[in-house]
Amino acid sequence: MAYYSASKSIACHLMSIFFLKFLATPTLMLAISLAARRWGSHVGGILSGLPVTSALVMLFLGLEQGSSFVLQAVPGAIAGVAAIQATYLFYISATRRLKIWVGCLSALACYGLAAFLLNQAASLAVSLAVILCMVIAIVPRTSRMAGEGEAGYVPTPRWIIPMRMITATLLLLMITLSAEWLGPTISGLMAPIPVIAWPLAVFAHLQGGRRELGAVVRGNAIGALGVAGFYLTLKYSVLQLGISLSVTIASLIAVLITLLAAHLLRARHTP
Repeated sequence: MAYYSASKSIACHLMSIFFLKFLATPTLMLAISLAARRWGSHVGGILSGLPVTSALVMLFLGLEQGSSFVLQAVPGAIAGVAAIQATYLFYISATRRLKIWVGCLSALACYGLAAFLLNQAASLAVSLAVILCMVIAIVPRTSRMAGEGEAGYVPTPRWIIPMRMITATLLLLMITLSAEWLGPTISGLMAPIPVIAWPLAVFAHLQGGRRELGAVVRGNAIGALGVAGFYLTLKYSVLQLGISLSVTIASLIAVLITLLAAHLLRARHTP
């Protein structure tokens, strides 16, 4: 009887987590997408650069695999953030000469190569240094892109937001359900994949030109500083505080870092 009760309790717990994945992920994606539509590409880039998907992935990995698994996944996740920023820089450079669809495919290859090299380096310091270098390179570059082209931003099609919600949910399910097979390193690398920011950047480019592309990428680069803060906080707190409290604190720190960075950079680039 006791065994049956314990098994039933575990099953209910796992089912609750499963339904929470379906509820939390698309809701957050919807909120960010609507905010981007309401306040523009730069704000959308910052919000999409926050560790929304990453926080959910890490939360559910911790609930299902344990805090030690999350701790081991953090270096790979930070390497993933660095690879993503390198990919953005590559994309805005490559699409000056290449068509957008060619740039997307090339950027995907760039991400794979950068993630592989950073993972092989297996150095937290190297990954953090790459993130800082990429942000330093991206922000002035995208600020200059504000004068490239005269096209204004055209609202995205109605199906884009549902697509982002579905994609983000599927990514979360794929990582968390296969985490035991993938291992902490690959799970960490996949956690920061920009399922919101990348489609937002490409469609902004298609519809509003390089000016809108620059706004999204610049916002996402600023958000990357907060994401790095998120993972570092997680690294040094998850074993002591537990996964739920650690993710909450790390998310708040990420938001504070991002808002501070956005304020400082806005002040610097304001005439």
